[in-house]
Amino acid sequence: MARVEINMPRFGAQMKEGKILEWKVAVGDTVEEDDALLEVKAEKMDAEVEALDEGKVVEIIAKVGEVYPVGAVLGYIETDDED
Repeated sequence: MARVEINMPRFGAQMKEGKILEWKVAVGDTVEEDDALLEVKAEKMDAEVEALDEGKVVEIIAKVGEVYPVGAVLGYIETDDED
C-alpha cells in the first residue's frame, strides 16, 4: 500500500494560496481517480480538487475555512500500489 498526498494545487500562474471551502469526502471513504475531494477558493475562482489516484481517504489535515499555500499537504489517500 502507498500513501498519496492530497496537495493544494495551483489553478493559475499567480495563485499562491487557497482557502478550503468544503471537504466532499471523509476519512474512510473510497475514491476513484477524478472524484471530487474538496472545494477550494482561489483568488479569482472556486474550484474542485480531484483525486489523482483511487484508494481510501486515510487522513484529512486541512480544515474548512483555513488558508493553505500551493503545494501544502491537505490530506492522504491510501492506494493499493506498492511504493
